[in-house]
Amino acid sequence: MSEIVVIARLKAKADRSAEMLALFSELVPEVLRDEPETLRYAFYVEQDPSRVTVVEKYPSRAALEAHNTGVLTKYLPRLLELLDGAPETVELRPAELAVSVSSDDAARLSL
Repeated sequence: MSEIVVIARLKAKADRSAEMLALFSELVPEVLRDEPETLRYAFYVEQDPSRVTVVEKYPSRAALEAHNTGVLTKYLPRLLELLDGAPETVELRPAELAVSVSSDDAARLSL
């Protein structure tokens, strides 16, 4: 199993930040209910309140693709109307480190 983490940065158009957060408030419960393999779906507001960073985690490429073709598609047209430019995304996979840690430390280190 090769987990995947996606980091997405979004910027709302001027005076549309509250609408973007309201849209995410609708989206998140549906994703969590309908996409059990979405392991993390966390939203963080940056210092500039029009910028939001999303952290997503999936156990596999198939789970990521299921998310991209699932609930999100219902919200995408509305979201794109609120964004100032395209989202910046980066896809990450675990680094292969030769580190020995206790199970307590390993739990703290996982995303």
